[in-house]
Amino acid sequence: MDFSIRLRDLREENNVKQKDLAQQLNLKPNAISKYEKNVSQPSIATLIKIAEIFHVSVDYLLGLSSIKNPYSADRFTPKEAEIIIKYRKLSKENQIRIDERIGAMIDGQRRI
Repeated sequence: MDFSIRLRDLREENNVKQKDLAQQLNLKPNAISKYEKNVSQPSIATLIKIAEIFHVSVDYLLGLSSIKNPYSADRFTPKEAEIIIKYRKLSKENQIRIDERIGAMIDGQRRI
């Protein structure tokens, strides 16, 4: 399933009109129509905003995954989901630092 269909389906499931979604994204209303007709594609920043609005992953929007939100509370405890959401909002640089620290902790445990 491609982006245009996923966007329309999500918008309709959530009872969001094209003009309302466009307003949330600071776009002209016809931009959403063009996305849904597969005439144009959103920028990466807009794609991320759409995913945040509908609480789905970008992978789901692009048709790369059938899982709407791999970080949903039903897959993790509420605390784990909160941590993952905070991690995703960090700068890439801070994400790399955290990844390195976790990697070092895991390596340290393997040596014990």
